[in-house]
Parts: sequence; C-alpha cells; structure tokens
Amino acid sequence: MSLLMTKFDNQLNTKLDWAKFWSGKGFSVVPVHYVKSDGSCSCSQGHDCPSPGKHPAPKSWSVFQEKCADEYTLEMWFNGRYKDFNLGVVTGKVSGNIFAVDVDTNEGKLGNDSLMDLCMANDDLPETLEQLTGGGGRHYLYKAPNDKTIITGKNTLGSGIDTRGEGGFIVVAPSNHKSGNKYKVTHHSDMEHSPDWLVNMLDAPQFTQDSMQNGEQNMWGEHIDGREGYMVKLILGTIRSWWGVKGILPTVDQLIQECWPIYERKVRARGETLENDKRGLDLFKRRSKYQLYRASKNELRILHNVEAGSEKHLSMSSNSHTQVSEEGSVLVAPDAIPPLLITDWGMHRYAGKAPDQEWLIDNILPRRVPGLIAAIGGLGKSYILLDLCLKVAGGDQAMHTETAFGGNVSHNGKVVFFGAEDSASSIHRRIDGISNPTLRDRAEKNLFIVPMPDAGGISAFISQHQGQYGFTAFYQNIKKQLLEFGEVALVVVDPLQAFAHADINTDPAAAQYWWSLMSELCVSINGNVLVAHHMRKDGTFAIKKSMQAREAIRGTTALVDGARWVYGLWNMPEADEIVVAQKMGFDAGQGTCVCGGIVKVNDQADMSTHTFVREEGGLLIDRSGEVDAILEASAKLDRTQTTAIFTEIEKRWHNEQPFAVGNNTQRSFLAWIKSEYGMPSRSAKNYMNAWIDQGYLEVATIDGHKNLKGLRVVKQPD
Repeated sequence: MSLLMTKFDNQLNTKLDWAKFWSGKGFSVVPVHYVKSDGSCSCSQGHDCPSPGKHPAPKSWSVFQEKCADEYTLEMWFNGRYKDFNLGVVTGKVSGNIFAVDVDTNEGKLGNDSLMDLCMANDDLPETLEQLTGGGGRHYLYKAPNDKTIITGKNTLGSGIDTRGEGGFIVVAPSNHKSGNKYKVTHHSDMEHSPDWLVNMLDAPQFTQDSMQNGEQNMWGEHIDGREGYMVKLILGTIRSWWGVKGILPTVDQLIQECWPIYERKVRARGETLENDKRGLDLFKRRSKYQLYRASKNELRILHNVEAGSEKHLSMSSNSHTQVSEEGSVLVAPDAIPPLLITDWGMHRYAGKAPDQEWLIDNILPRRVPGLIAAIGGLGKSYILLDLCLKVAGGDQAMHTETAFGGNVSHNGKVVFFGAEDSASSIHRRIDGISNPTLRDRAEKNLFIVPMPDAGGISAFISQHQGQYGFTAFYQNIKKQLLEFGEVALVVVDPLQAFAHADINTDPAAAQYWWSLMSELCVSINGNVLVAHHMRKDGTFAIKKSMQAREAIRGTTALVDGARWVYGLWNMPEADEIVVAQKMGFDAGQGTCVCGGIVKVNDQADMSTHTFVREEGGLLIDRSGEVDAILEASAKLDRTQTTAIFTEIEKRWHNEQPFAVGNNTQRSFLAWIKSEYGMPSRSAKNYMNAWIDQGYLEVATIDGHKNLKGLRVVKQPD
C-alpha cells in the first residue's frame, strides 16, 4: 500500500469514521457481524455460521435496502452496540445505482484470468474507487446510469467475477475477514461512471444468466473467455464485411487467411495465447465453421437487414479509402490521405533564416505540436486542461497575461474541448469554479466544450479493421468542422482511450497511427492537439523526478515516443507535502500538492519540475516559488540547531539508547530530525551521510551486554 494510502487510512480512526466515509460516497451503510479472534462469527451461530463476518447485524436491516441511514443512526450504531462490528454497503438504486465488480482469487478461483479476458474482449476497466477484499480479491466500484438495472449474481462476467448491483451487498473496509486479513481501500478516488460496454453487459433486462455462466455465447456470439471473445469478434466482423461488400460468405480458409494473423498479434500482446491451452488454430476453425453455419441459416444478427453486396461502394480493394470495421462502423483507411510528392520538399523550402520558435505557453508548450498529458485518475488533469482552454480562448495579451503549466499563455484563439467523461452540468460547475466572469465572457465566442455523453455518445477518431488502422467517418466530420473555423489554437481530447477504438496501450502500431493522425491535424488547423491519458496505478506514488513519471505512463513506449510533447503530473513525496502543508496552512492529503513537468519534448523547453497546490475549487495552481523556498528552508540547519543535534546524539549514546540509522525503528535518527525540525527525510539523510563521510559521526556498537548499534559522535563540527 502506498504512503498516501496509508495516510488516508490513518485519517479514518474509528468504525464511525469509516461509516461516514462510505455514506459520503452515496452508499446505504449497515453494521455487519465480525469474525472473532477464534474464527467464529459474532452472530448466534458462532462457528456454525456459513458466512462469518459477511451478513448484516441488525434484524431490521432490510429497511436500508430502500433508504440510507442518516448520520444520527450511524452514530447510534457505531458509537454504541455495533462499535466494533464490520461494515457493509447495499449496492444498486438505493446507493445511487452504484455496483461492484467482485474479482475473486481465493481458493483457486480464476478471477484475475477472467478479468484479463474480459478487458481484452472489450476495453480496460477505468480507474475508480477500489478495495482489496479480506480474501485477497478486488472490488471495483462504479456508477451506472439511473435508467439501468445492474444484476447481482455469481460468475456473471466470467469464472470468479461476480457482480453486486440491484439487491446486492458487499463488506467494505476496514472490516475483518475469516482469513485474518482486513478489507482495505487500495485506490482512493471518486467512483467513475461505468463504461458503456460493462453496463450493457450487466443490464438486467438484457442479461442472459445461463449463457454467461456456462461459458457459451452471449447474444452476439461472443464468449466469456476474452481470447475466444476476440476471436469470434474477428470472425463475425469479417463475415459481415464479405457479405455486405462482396455479396458472398467467406470460406473457413479465407477467414483463417484474413483473421488468424491479426488474432495472433493481438492476443500475444496481452498475455497467453490459446495455443498454450491447446486451443489455437483448431478452435479458430471450429468457431469459423459454426458462425458460417449460423450465417447460412440466417441466425447472425449482424447480417439482419443487410442485403448481399449492398455496400459495394465500400470496396475492400487495395484502392479503397473506406472499410467496414469489426463493429460495423465506417472507418477511413490510411490510404485516404492525399499522396505525398517528394519533389515538393526540396531545399527551397528551407532557404533563408529559420523561423523563430513559437509557443502556446512560453518555454513550456511549442505551437502546432501534438501532446500528451498524463496523471493518475482524480489528480486534476481534466481541470487543468479546462483551465488552459479558458485562458487560450479568453486571454488578452494587451490586458493581462494568463499562466498555465508554469508558463505564460502567449497565443490565443479558438479552442475545442472533447470530453468523454463529464456531463454538461458537471463541466458547467467546473467552469464556474475555476474561472472569473471576465475570462468566461472573453472566451464566449472562442471556446467550444463538447461533453460527449450529452452530445450523442462517445465516437472514436480511429478504429481497426482486419489489422489495419484508419480514421473514422466521425473523425473526418470533426476535422471538416475544425477547418471551417479557420485557425484553431487548441484541441483537447479527454481521455485518449475513449476516442481510440484500438489497442492503444499494447499495440505500437495503434499508437504510431494515432500520433501520425494528430500531427497531421495540428498542421491542418495550425494549432495544438493535447490528449489526456492515465498513468499506471502501481508506479505513481514513488515518482521523484520526471523520467520516473515518463516510465509510469500507461501503454507501450510508442505511445510516449510518438508524441511531440509529453507532460506528467504526479503526487509530491509525502514527507515534502507534510512540510509544505504545515507552512502554507492546509491539510496534507492525496493530490493536494502535485508535481508536474515536461517528460518528453522534441524542441528546447523548460524541463524543470513545477509544484502545484490544489485550491479550494479543485484547480491546481502553480506555486513553485513558494514551495521551493519552504523546502529549501526546511532542508537547512543553522549552527545552534547543529549543536543541539550533536548534543542529543551524545546524550542518547551515553544512555545506551543510541540513534539508529534506518527508518523502520523507533530509534530512527531521520524520524527524530523530521519530528523535531520539520526537515524532510531526504534532507536529513543527506546531512547524516555527510557528517559520517566527514568523520563527525560514526556507526558503532556500544560495549556491554546490550550490543546496541547506533550513531556516535566522533567530534563536533567546527
């Protein structure tokens, strides 16, 4: 668990604190029986309980399946009779239509394998509020649209993956488990809205329990095993293309020729292939025969109302510019781009003095380049991008210089923001919170913010057909509209994955095609394109410098290498954040102090790390100067302090309680320096090492029966 996560846990000291935490997330909270030290349940059945520590304690708890307990009730429960009990929450409509994806790995269950398969057949699960269960599994918590009813059941998403939706119930942190472990929140953020593919799969009216549980086909012919599911998707897409374009059905051999190389590349990139399970090409042949049989019997839904050869204008020859994607949507292939004439690019293009570097943000972001902004979910990248949009669209160089990302915004113009995650009302609230009325008024005619959930749903810019990437008809339409604006200073796409129906994180070809398209768009609109993306959760809390931030960005190296400019945002080290928070008068917490900087750029730019502090409205404000001054001051000791430190070292040595060098001990010298003088651990360690190297201190063993090791003063500093 990360240091920040530990700090978060420590802020919730009692069961009542935790009950209010879960209630604040929208859940209906109820007390739950706990597991006693002897392994029995606290209920009347004791050792005979079939579900120890997992069922509600109040007899009348069913009322809270219809309404949430108020604060008075929570205090009465967890300050009284149920003070030491476990906590549970009711999922479904009563809790704002929140549901849990329960990935179980206990007792040999295959939850992790099924999750990999599920994500491969669809898309990665977005980062959200997440907890580690007492049995070693995971709960991923999502919000579903109010008009959907999410099912509750076992193995609903594959072997070892249950769901808890309407009428469901889960045990939550910090409850104990019969294994001796506790439930722990491992990723603390707001719950994200569920991706459409997951909601559609779990919508009760459409869900077919038997087909999902038995590992057979769902209504679209896809299998729960993601590798098989992707195999079937390829087969179905190719059958549909042949039928609509050529007017015939392919043979099994033709399906193998077109689809098998694509399938192998995709699956190999994500993990084990079906060949490892002795289910490779033979399985592909069987699935192909089966789907062709269904097609001949008019049982394939994807062919319903599609006349043979009705899409011949979408010719799939080598001269084609348009193809039908695996999902049936129209995409435009790469060869639709006008042909290149090498003779247009002779040295006459480079005669005379080279043009000066132009900036969108002075010394930070060059103009006309595609860029990536990466951070973990919930850190504030969407906020800071929206702030930049307002300042580029509404800035006025003659009146006032706006700042963003640690530099001055030096170019203004039209801006378009495509957001896939937030609704129009949510964006409206953000705009009110991060900008002043004057800036909003100036931006009125230049800024266009498109909330995709309210604008007809999310559509991709690029997609894939039979292993070839191309831009979609949707992108073509968007580009046409942008060109009609004339020059566009900035286009923001948030987040990348929502607009790329491709394996953007694992397939280098997908990343390369995306950036080639974005680069061409920058030239066409004479402006910048910035794309928001995620960092990996597993490596973001240990970042101390920009190169580590670069390595933490999710996806292949091609995703970072293909961008002309990449900016990272990461949490400030906890020790530094505590010092800064004390001096600046705010509470330290995850995402309060954030470091940011360029991690890759193809031009000369400011590569220093900036420090941002989150203001009350949620926006990150660059306060690098103040923070640097605080950290620099906290890292210095005057002569009086140095003398006092050496005196304390001598005192403890003579009392046979010497300071220990390491961190993980109550005698830690570094911890004492931090506590006594507010000095960050890294600075204290630098001082200690310097004093040892210069012969002022040594690590020695006390003579005598205690055999203690620790710091001893050799001589006082001059």
